[in-house]
Amino acid sequence: MDVRGRRDRLPAVELQDAFWAPRRTQLRDHTLPVLLERFESHGILDTFRRLAPGAPDTPRQGLWFSDSDVYKWMEAAAWAERLDLLEPIIELVHLAARPDGYLHTYYDVGPGSQPRYRDLGSSHELYCGGHFTEAALAHHAVTGSDDLLDLARRWADHVCATFGPGRDERVDAHPEVELALARLAERTGQERYLAQARWMVEHLLGASGATIDTVELSGHAVRALYLASGIAEIARVGGDSRWRAAAERLFDSLVREHTYPTGAVGGRWMEESVGKPFELPDAMAYAESCAAVAAAQFSRRIWDLVGDPRALDQLELGLFNAVPCGVGADGESWFYSQPQAVSEVACETNPWVQPFDYGPNMVLQWFPARRHPWFEVLCCPPNLARLFATVHDQLAELDDAGNLLVHLPLAAHVTGGGWDVTVEGGYPDDGTVTVHVDAAPADGEVRVRVAGWADGHGHVPVDAGAVLELPVQDQWWESDHRIEGVAGTVFLRRGPVVCCVEGVDVPGVDLRDLVVDPTRPPSQAFARRVDTGRDGLHHPVAEPAVEPVAGVRVVPYHAWANRGPTTMRVRFPRR
Repeated sequence: MDVRGRRDRLPAVELQDAFWAPRRTQLRDHTLPVLLERFESHGILDTFRRLAPGAPDTPRQGLWFSDSDVYKWMEAAAWAERLDLLEPIIELVHLAARPDGYLHTYYDVGPGSQPRYRDLGSSHELYCGGHFTEAALAHHAVTGSDDLLDLARRWADHVCATFGPGRDERVDAHPEVELALARLAERTGQERYLAQARWMVEHLLGASGATIDTVELSGHAVRALYLASGIAEIARVGGDSRWRAAAERLFDSLVREHTYPTGAVGGRWMEESVGKPFELPDAMAYAESCAAVAAAQFSRRIWDLVGDPRALDQLELGLFNAVPCGVGADGESWFYSQPQAVSEVACETNPWVQPFDYGPNMVLQWFPARRHPWFEVLCCPPNLARLFATVHDQLAELDDAGNLLVHLPLAAHVTGGGWDVTVEGGYPDDGTVTVHVDAAPADGEVRVRVAGWADGHGHVPVDAGAVLELPVQDQWWESDHRIEGVAGTVFLRRGPVVCCVEGVDVPGVDLRDLVVDPTRPPSQAFARRVDTGRDGLHHPVAEPAVEPVAGVRVVPYHAWANRGPTTMRVRFPRR
């Protein structure tokens, strides 16, 4: 088992850029306290307090899997070093821990409660425990304390004793526990945790008729990507070539068949699914923010596992588009789903929808698309928080030879492994990157990644004080013609940042009428179809009349919907 964890390769990074540094500060100073306040106001933390000896018998608030949202928040608070907020919550978690290691606030908590592990198909018990384990690993890494890590080990020992061949042979229908156990195995050196994770993945696949050699990226998008991450973690920690091949195959499917231009994943509202290959509708994109987080995390794991340069390209795509899009500029409103086009701002009505119709109710509540201050299913806000809290760890790493690999050339101060390096520049808005080296180990090199969009294929050596010019400029892109409805369309990127047009900037224009001449710069590229008076929804083919539209403003996709509900488009037909 590989006992050298990924964190051993990570230098200390102080972000100094204009993109992620302010977002990290906002997370630490505003978003984490706001989420904690909303946990309180919605009774989520009282689900732990009611387990204290002598506490009044009060009804539990929140959904049965809300523990996981608290644990994701705890992980974010640990990485952001908001220990002042975190320590009181740790005390509450201890109230939920049973003597045998079981950990949950909904099941098996007293008379009248449901028994533990009654229905792993929907209970999310092991899923919640997996997120707790990730929080415990973060807390241990930041503080060195074994407080939460000991709880995580007790819980993992309980899981190993309860589930497996000849014991309870069911598995949680929502993957997460597998990747958490693999990470815990790496941290503690306990082989049985890795073996348990491997058995759980194999058993979960077997229940659907698949094996590690045939697994596909399919079904519920977040579950599929968490499972893929679990496979990648097991492959990395255990060094198994079959599992490595499976992880590579899943990643190849992700980038070739299942990713929106923004890095979002999830083309089907039904079952919140990945969808079939090339099933990526724009207006009805499910594209859950949690799936953007999971895709970014999986992409980083693929880089750690096999060093595929495309993995860092995919990670970067998410970090400058779908991931930051999930959080409003105010730091306290969020997208659950991320449509790639919005044609109407009027609310939809459906008199036949009943309260128990979960999917249709989501559509009615979330459209027209806008960020919300709270969700009954609260997974996305704390999930985004934990990725925001660790974004500095995506910037650079030390390779086996002691070289400093800069994955994202954001302005930052990087130290560790004998290095003291300052990266300057305005990336991603500007491609001029300067590297200053104040200290370096003997024979070490600074190597800066040149992304695939810049015709690069990995990291290139950069001398101290050298200036690297990356071609950050407006560029029109197109998508694979097999994606239904996008043949003949184009979208705009500026370096790694995908752009869109908001209706609020083009008053009186239906964005569905806009067409683009991709041979022209954005300021001159747009025109709109002119109504020729044709009658009826369908009509014979005729060359549409168009007229130029001057001054169409394009904005980064990650920043849209910060000025209220509005129409929006990413892709436009060619003129």
